[in-house]
Amino acid sequence: MQLIKENFGHDFDIEKRGLCSIFITARCKSKKQTRGVDEDLRVEIDNQSFREIPPEKNIQLYNIPASWNGSKLKGLKKTVVFILWLEKGSHKITFIPRKEAKLENIEIKELGQNIKHRVFDINERAEDGDRRPWYTFALIGLPLKYLSVEVTVQKRFWDSDDVKVIIDGKVKRSIKGGKHKFWYFVGGILPWIIWRIVGKSKRIKAEFNESLVSGIHYLEVHADRTPVLHNVELDFGEEIEVKRIPTVDDPGWTKDFKDDPEEILLARVIYGEAGGVSKLAKTAVAWSIKNRVNVSKYNWGDNYHDVILQEDQYDSLWNKRTYDKVRTPLIENELEKKSWQDSYDMAKQVINNQVEDPTKGANHFYSTDIPRPYWADEEKLIFSIDTLKFYKL
Repeated sequence: MQLIKENFGHDFDIEKRGLCSIFITARCKSKKQTRGVDEDLRVEIDNQSFREIPPEKNIQLYNIPASWNGSKLKGLKKTVVFILWLEKGSHKITFIPRKEAKLENIEIKELGQNIKHRVFDINERAEDGDRRPWYTFALIGLPLKYLSVEVTVQKRFWDSDDVKVIIDGKVKRSIKGGKHKFWYFVGGILPWIIWRIVGKSKRIKAEFNESLVSGIHYLEVHADRTPVLHNVELDFGEEIEVKRIPTVDDPGWTKDFKDDPEEILLARVIYGEAGGVSKLAKTAVAWSIKNRVNVSKYNWGDNYHDVILQEDQYDSLWNKRTYDKVRTPLIENELEKKSWQDSYDMAKQVINNQVEDPTKGANHFYSTDIPRPYWADEEKLIFSIDTLKFYKL
């Protein structure tokens, strides 16, 4: 067990390109237990952060299925299993605590290529505790057609074992109904009739057919009391041939911007529009895009991909002068590498609300190197820096 009080990096190597699973077990305490503030923990894998599903305007990083939240765990352990495609070579898991957390175990397995389905044998009894998160399977860039969860639960007179299954925030409701309809295995009167004997255990398998396209998906198993989780089976529907996911260290374009994580796509625009100017100008460019994401009434889109990829919006993605640069940042050149890294760092900070908006709400900008656009009403100019002018329309 390792106590984490500050950001901590765990480096590992992958021998062969393919699907991998990363099991991480940790525990966090609530503010009542610490007599102060809640302990929380989140991770990044190769600088990729994870957020809530579906996306909200106020981004959640610590209170999501793929993190550890002390107010929910109350000192009990939780395991998050990241399943993702990794390239051969070196990789890094970064642990980012809020206050502190206890890391119990990291286990990394290479699952191979051409994977259609996978059964994860768990065979673990939950620590005794009230309803709380227990296991999360985080599918990164993967589809899902079928899920099964096999558990053993014990019926008690006052407080029976039970398990809740949640897929992308939607609880799988028990057919038994009643006040326990969201707890899949025991709720309702039927188990009393079938089992008859209080204290008897029963092994049960729940199956769910899904139609989830490739993306990020969270499959959660919550526990009440001490059920045993035997295995989780995932079927992706077809043999997976996952595209490479661009990263800050390997940003080459896949020929589809939708393959970019949102911080990479935003970094491309910052790099193309403000790569050679000041940090404050980069901040302003990023915030002008974020302001569009946050305001739905103008139909710009409610996420970074929709806003940035909307036709005729951000010239740097399509201009002949920057077309190749934003698709394949010239990181072999030290000056360009720094410009790209600064653009990426600023994209992450703005997305995660770690830096204030210097434009005070701007949603348009242009460079004075080009003729003034028709929409650039000087009465709506609210911020200028370097060669960039920012407007709130």
